[in-house]
Amino acid sequence: MTRLTHLQMLTVAAPDVQELPVFEDTAVDDARWKVIAHDDPITTMDFVVWAMVQFFYKPLIFAEAIMWQVHTEGQSVVDVLPKAEAERRVAQATFAARLQGFPFRFTIEPDQ
Repeated sequence: MTRLTHLQMLTVAAPDVQELPVFEDTAVDDARWKVIAHDDPITTMDFVVWAMVQFFYKPLIFAEAIMWQVHTEGQSVVDVLPKAEAERRVAQATFAARLQGFPFRFTIEPDQ
């Protein structure tokens, strides 16, 4: 492999890049799904509040209320979202929980 000098690197032409076409999804899934957080004896209250703020964009006061409901009632509806968005946020929050060693669990179900 030949090495390019500094001057040669500056004069190498950029490759011809074509933009990819943008396709609009005409069959938008309007169905809404409930995201439900479930209590467990290991996940800390601080983590639950942090996850509500970080992944579900809840103001702190609402995040704390959700955390207390999960703690006292065993579960709480966190949000109602389109299915793909609900799955994305649940995956992110679950991944963060596992990185911290917490078994914090979510389920989703159709909103009726």
